Amino acid sequence: MKTPAHEVLDREALTSDGVRIAYTWWRRPSRELLVLAPGFWRVRLAPENLFLANHYLRLGYDVIVLDFRGHGDSGGAYSFGKSEPEDLRAVLEEVVGEKKPYRGFALVGLSLGGTISAVTLARFPHLNGRALVLVSSPADVLAVRPRPWKPGALRQMHLRQALRMPRLAARKLLARQPPAAEAVSRLTLPKLIVTAEGDWLVDPSHGRLLASAAAPPVEHVHLALPGSLHADALVKFVPLRLLRVLDPWLLRHAPP
Repeated sequence: MKTPAHEVLDREALTSDGVRIAYTWWRRPSRELLVLAPGFWRVRLAPENLFLANHYLRLGYDVIVLDFRGHGDSGGAYSFGKSEPEDLRAVLEEVVGEKKPYRGFALVGLSLGGTISAVTLARFPHLNGRALVLVSSPADVLAVRPRPWKPGALRQMHLRQALRMPRLAARKLLARQPPAAEAVSRLTLPKLIVTAEGDWLVDPSHGRLLASAAAPPVEHVHLALPGSLHADALVKFVPLRLLRVLDPWLLRHAPP
């Protein structure tokens, strides 16, 4: 969506290890930036991300969504959290800081995008995040146990997505990934952790672990929903339920 009140910019940032990261920037302009970090196998221009971007644009935010390495229009290969904090850092350092459009930002991470977001903020505290939301995010990537026979998996996986498999960094797949539980224990910014009943990919126990490990302030909201929905499936199938949780929290902790 584009209206005369804002512009849509497609940009690239270069990471410290030389990877081109594509991102789209919806700019009103507003004083507050909201950054969406997609999960694995999800690209920035997926319908669910576009829905969230336009929703928060209407609420008064500027919005950025990126393609992590190995996805969409970005270069490189995906490493399941080992290198991706550099992607988020590269994008944020282009627009946040002294003499740049924003002094701070709110960060919403879906699935593994939330894990990467937490690790990024803990590793690079100079980025000055104002609020962090993790939706269906794993506390430890290596502890994820998918249950593809559940209804939510069948509703979320499509042949079109299967044919667009991300590029993977094979040598890093078995490397120890930074645990989000450790990262949130070091973050003192407001944090919201959202889990869903019977999540087919990331069991809600991950969210409980994150909430118990997190430094205050932190809130944990569990959605008692049927369907074993995960991350962007919440956006697709129950958007109002999700937004009734996210919107008041973001408006309280990082108002536009």
